[in-house]
Amino acid sequence: MSEKQPFPQPEACWTHWVSYGETDAMGVAYYGNYLHWFEQARSHFLREFKASYADIEAAGIFLPVREAFCRYRSPARYDQQIAIRTGISVWGRASLTFDYEISNLSMDNALMSRGYTQHACINSSGRPVAVPQWLKDIFLTSPDQSDS
Repeated sequence: MSEKQPFPQPEACWTHWVSYGETDAMGVAYYGNYLHWFEQARSHFLREFKASYADIEAAGIFLPVREAFCRYRSPARYDQQIAIRTGISVWGRASLTFDYEISNLSMDNALMSRGYTQHACINSSGRPVAVPQWLKDIFLTSPDQSDS
């Protein structure tokens, strides 16, 4: 994900308060929590489009993470409110890539980190399959139109 590229659309934003248990003795969030926050934001993104991992898996499609990346710019700290933007930047033949930005809502929306997760698209036998068109179609409609 390039710093100069616009954030992928459509997007969803999930907010979170950094808990004491997510930090070290200095009150700084443990670096591994960022990937967990990405996962939570990704699940929120799906729900915004009236989908869930359970729905996708029930249709026989699984999306395991095959690559994860996080660039840390400034630390998240205990009791800060953060916002995680999520969007899909790449639709591969048998994969998709979610992009993330974490901003500090407690400090003028300062950018704290950027990252991505790339997901393989596989069937219940674990074999790669083309990303189904119905999955792409879910994200072609804005969240507020998906009830229609």
